[in-house]
Amino acid sequence: MNHSLTQMPVLRKQVIHQHSHQADPGKVERETARQLSLAVFFDWVIVNLSLLAFLLLQIPFNQLAGREMAREFNLMFLIFNSIWLIYLPFTDTYRVFEGARLDLKIRDLFWNTLIYFGLITLVYYQFFFETFEVNFLMQSFSAFMVLSTISHYSFRYYNRNKVIDLTYAVVGGGNTNLKYLEKGLSSIYGDGNVFCIGRFAGESLPDVPSLGTYDDIDAYLLENKGRIKKLFYFYSDLPKDMVQRIIQLCRNNYIDFEIVPIGVDFFERGVHVEQLAHLPIVRRKKEPLCLPHNKLLKRWFDILFSIMALMVILPFFPLIALLIRLESKGPIFFIQKRTGYWNKPFDCFKFRTMTVNEHSDQLQAVKNDARVTKIGAFLRKTNIDEFPQFINVLLGDMSVIGPRPHMIKHTEIYSNLIDKYMIRHEVKPGISGWAQVNGWRGPTGELYQMGKRVEFDVDYIENWSFWFDCKCIFLTVFNMVKGEKNAF
Repeated sequence: MNHSLTQMPVLRKQVIHQHSHQADPGKVERETARQLSLAVFFDWVIVNLSLLAFLLLQIPFNQLAGREMAREFNLMFLIFNSIWLIYLPFTDTYRVFEGARLDLKIRDLFWNTLIYFGLITLVYYQFFFETFEVNFLMQSFSAFMVLSTISHYSFRYYNRNKVIDLTYAVVGGGNTNLKYLEKGLSSIYGDGNVFCIGRFAGESLPDVPSLGTYDDIDAYLLENKGRIKKLFYFYSDLPKDMVQRIIQLCRNNYIDFEIVPIGVDFFERGVHVEQLAHLPIVRRKKEPLCLPHNKLLKRWFDILFSIMALMVILPFFPLIALLIRLESKGPIFFIQKRTGYWNKPFDCFKFRTMTVNEHSDQLQAVKNDARVTKIGAFLRKTNIDEFPQFINVLLGDMSVIGPRPHMIKHTEIYSNLIDKYMIRHEVKPGISGWAQVNGWRGPTGELYQMGKRVEFDVDYIENWSFWFDCKCIFLTVFNMVKGEKNAF
């Protein structure tokens, strides 16, 4: 919203007045259905044009004139359109929010269309493998996403004056509850598209327009039909029969009655609601890597990336081992117990960069550390000393990207000094991480240094995506080439 609940009430009332026009519920429903139908139709036309264009590029027209080829061509289009009509219209892509943020729709469209093209690729290989080339599907997908994105933005621009703002009222709730609600609605509908008409409660709040007490709800809803789209109910001491009457009144006036459970604002990252024997349970929203399909995607990527990395660097291992042994006595690899997934210790592999010493499990390396050998300094500066950890990745102890694993001693110390420190261990530790590519690597002599590292690690865990990992890998390689001041 353009104006926070904590700003001047007079200004807020003026904004609400400008956007709280009477709306015919039937007209709103018809407009919503029209926009949904047109969006589905345009995307269906675009996907057919994309498939047709690239098929014609793959198949000369004189070949298509053949009866057998034409039959397969028509069968392919029949199957592809059937999959489209069965799958796409029932996904999140076409969930219509009046005034919803368009970037969320395009994101849903991308992922669901990617699944759609994956399905038709399976069909393609099964029935048309000997006749057609599969690369046209990749080209069709790219063309579809470009054209469909342009279509959706053009459609939104054309209907910009027909978008109905979300106007709502609340029953009960305090300032904290209302700010939480406002933030959540704005994240979906976009700033400036949601407007709070006011609040029903036994007591008033200084910065929120009052619509009266609980006893005034019935009369207000009857006198202001079509003014609000939703009525959000926070916890209050209203009797059950009164709440049920309000629900029925909202239903009769085409108003969505929605309950906001008490305590949802306790959770920083939002909540997840699920049913347990028909009882709604509010839980903390799970991090992306708690979901099985994300875990599987990340694990597959880790295995493939590590195999490719080891194939490149293994030929250099004998040379590195020789240089390490020529400069100082001791093993080639430095194996140290580190804190891993769910706080379980594991053996972390590195090329040895120091002379053998009894303090390696207690003291971090610092700049100009006398324990670091000359070849060790080079290995640390270029991050080559971390390469054996790709073996840890294949063993399942680590990931390519994640919070860096710390010494057991550091975990014991910092877990008592930094509140969110142990959250780092909700995912597998990484060879590189979001904190490291942002400059927070090296020694953590000051508490704030470890605090910043934990801050970036938690941010990574809460916002993980496959593309986030790709970004971290790119920045890691870039920093290795550029050089880092904290690498020593």
